[in-house]
Amino acid sequence: MIPTATYRLQFRNGMTFDRAAALVPYLKNLGISHLYASPIFTATKASTHGYDVTDANEIEPSIGGREGFERLVAELKAQGLGLIIDIVPNHMASSLENAWWRDVLEYGPESRYARHFDIDWSRRLTLPFLGDTFDAVLENGEIAIKPDPVTGKPTFAYYDNYYPLAPATWQGREAEILALTDKAAIADLHERQPWKLMSWRDAARSLSYRRFFEVTGLVGMRVEDKIVFDDTHRLILELVRTGAVDGLRIDHIDGLADPKAYLARLRQEVGPACYITVEKILAKGEQLPDDWPVSGTTGYEFIASLAEVLVDDEQIDNLRQAYETVTGAPVDMRAELRAAKLLMVDRNFEGEFTRLLALALSIASELQIRTGGERRSAGVTRIINRLSRISHLRHGRRVTADRYLPVAPYCGAGKDA
Repeated sequence: MIPTATYRLQFRNGMTFDRAAALVPYLKNLGISHLYASPIFTATKASTHGYDVTDANEIEPSIGGREGFERLVAELKAQGLGLIIDIVPNHMASSLENAWWRDVLEYGPESRYARHFDIDWSRRLTLPFLGDTFDAVLENGEIAIKPDPVTGKPTFAYYDNYYPLAPATWQGREAEILALTDKAAIADLHERQPWKLMSWRDAARSLSYRRFFEVTGLVGMRVEDKIVFDDTHRLILELVRTGAVDGLRIDHIDGLADPKAYLARLRQEVGPACYITVEKILAKGEQLPDDWPVSGTTGYEFIASLAEVLVDDEQIDNLRQAYETVTGAPVDMRAELRAAKLLMVDRNFEGEFTRLLALALSIASELQIRTGGERRSAGVTRIINRLSRISHLRHGRRVTADRYLPVAPYCGAGKDA
């Protein structure tokens, strides 16, 4: 059933399933057809929103767990209302509360979940959660070797965080490792881990995993891999198939490697009756792709249009004049927008840009683009910079020349390149 009116409830912060169930008769009297729920799966203990998921296959205990959820569903059905759930396929919490993430820290690239997360395993996994450099916090006594409060295994303890050690670095000499106090020995032990602790200030340029925008606490998931898709969607697919959930709101669809392929797989799994919308910010003139098997977006473009109706645009000249008075320069919005995008790429996403550049240079080398090394590097840099601002190419898709950016001129390649 297509919703005619939805009402969003933000669970947590006092909103539980039982409290929501008590509101259902009121929502029905308002004319609401579907309750639209924020993420309900287990998230970090301090979460206020639920988008920092730690277990996608468990319903958050603090808001009522599976039993509370089923009571809410029963009340919704008794009142004739449907249920739409917000799901988060793009990322999970890079938190020690996340069992998959913790397993990756302990076993590195050998972990069964090492390929679930979008990690660059050509180097050690970076953990940018220190207040200063590792050497500085070690020197200040802020980090030490202590047993994990739950497992008793040796860890690097940094305040209330206990980072597990690779088994090969401590098994057979647990007592010796736990007794370590020598700073040089502790630093050496740190160097032998599959991960490295670092200052949060270094995240923008040194991160080894894909994150949600600039949030280092949210690590990207490789849901383009069927195994990862299955592992992260087991419970939500069950809830749809049993009729408990009628619709899905897909968070941050543009973060995925291949949105269309993801949506096609999801549609195949949930069937044609499930109502699906995507969180996508459409630019002016942009249309949702016709081949996405969804009912539409979450409606940001409607909000933007509504704001334009409610704002008196006759005052724009006054705003422009005030801006020019303060800056001493004329306003060029297109130039300002380009400059803002470049600033974000150069300053806030330096690490991501550098990683893309390295991949592009590797591809250019493999394709034997005939141009000098320095010239090619500069050209590819410009290409990646431009692509990072305007495009979203499908993984594995061959893009025809008339739809692609003119790459050869940027590389300085000839027609035979």
